[in-house]
Amino acid sequence: MARLSMSAICVLIFIGDIAKADNNFLTGANDIIAVVDEDGDIKASPFNVQFGKKDIWLPRSGHVVSLEVNEKDVPVGMVLDNEGQAYFPTLKSDGSSNRQYRFWSALLGMGNPSPKHRTNSATSSQLSRFGLQMGPNPILYRVTTSSGSIVTTSAVIHLMNNTAKLVVSDIDGTVTKSNIQGMLLPALGLSDWKHDGVVELYRKIANQGYQIVYLTNRAIGQSDMTREYIYSLTEAPYKMPRGPVLLQIESLLGALQTEVIVGQPEVNKIAALNRVKGLFPVNPFFSGFGNKAWDILAYKALNIDPDMIFSVGEDSILISEGTRIFTNYTDLMERVSIMYPLLNV
Repeated sequence: MARLSMSAICVLIFIGDIAKADNNFLTGANDIIAVVDEDGDIKASPFNVQFGKKDIWLPRSGHVVSLEVNEKDVPVGMVLDNEGQAYFPTLKSDGSSNRQYRFWSALLGMGNPSPKHRTNSATSSQLSRFGLQMGPNPILYRVTTSSGSIVTTSAVIHLMNNTAKLVVSDIDGTVTKSNIQGMLLPALGLSDWKHDGVVELYRKIANQGYQIVYLTNRAIGQSDMTREYIYSLTEAPYKMPRGPVLLQIESLLGALQTEVIVGQPEVNKIAALNRVKGLFPVNPFFSGFGNKAWDILAYKALNIDPDMIFSVGEDSILISEGTRIFTNYTDLMERVSIMYPLLNV
């Protein structure tokens, strides 16, 4: 394993030099947190979607993205920019678009609208057309390319009440035992590189009525692999609880550079969590688990009670940020009903 770590370090040094040249090769999408208030109005976190060069090599700007929610087409569409990022045009009040794909405009980089004419946030009116139900709602993004081929990527819209309480968890080094190996080993088919007890603990927290949110600096192009990994984890008879998986809106190389070389991933995490916090009338974040100082910094910036922020070591020992008391998964599982009081859901 040490040899793998040294190899990974060499690769990451090389990545630091070429990350800027990488241009969103992979396709993927973030899950979405949608919140309904007492009047039935819905607000949602950004619709971050990327169609990479692996799937659409021709200039991507102007391709129309059709949406399907719960296996039904919805009358709301998005459009791709030059980098394959999807957005909602804001030129028309109903959110629809008459934009058409034009090869030469896209090729010459003239297909992108001005920032004021685009957004990755859906309006309440648009969200009302999605036919959302409480809980998880599968969403499919579909692009028909100029050559006639169909490219898709999927995610999940998690609809919850505005009284929901969230427990946020990092993935690499928190669910997995280390950051770099946690990114690399699942891709090699070695999916059991996790902390013993993490599945049972998270499941018991979820059974108390809390929503687990998985936050990572993995690139958005790794979304499918990351979801599959998280939901494949079991500790009989427990399965990892389902929840929104939020990834970094960057290329794979850029994400690795941010996580390991630049060393400032807390900026992305704080921004993502603040967007979620703004959907609720009061702070929804109840607890947080991470393995790096930047995870703890992000959680403290969200005003999570320090006593409920836990730093996870490679040896599966946890430290409360507030009390500085060492604990472990077994102890937390025994006290879960006290630390995470049962919610009325």
